[in-house]
Amino acid sequence: MKSTILFLSFVLISFSQNKNQSKPILTEEDKIKFLLNELEKHEGKLKFVRNGEEFSAKEAKAHMQKKLDYAGKEIKSVKDFIDKIATKSYLTGNKYYVKLPDGKQEESAVWLREILKKVE
Repeated sequence: MKSTILFLSFVLISFSQNKNQSKPILTEEDKIKFLLNELEKHEGKLKFVRNGEEFSAKEAKAHMQKKLDYAGKEIKSVKDFIDKIATKSYLTGNKYYVKLPDGKQEESAVWLREILKKVE
């Protein structure tokens, strides 16, 4: 009887742990990499507007990666990445936008946070 109770307890604990781990646990660096890769997946579908000029998703990824590399250890979280790297021009202060297939523009920070929900 005791062994049956122990076994059932083990099964219930295992099930509840697996249920809580439905999404992989990602580091902040993993989340940043995820966003950069998601940018490139939208090549040909979206345009990224920086200082009034349109760029491809691939160009946007390269630009953000360059800014990230330059910032180094200053970027400690995906929130830092979005707020300090992917939101506005460091030089002009102008916001970055995503131009959607229907022609509407959305702030890049809003778009990136929506994409991030896939893994959080």
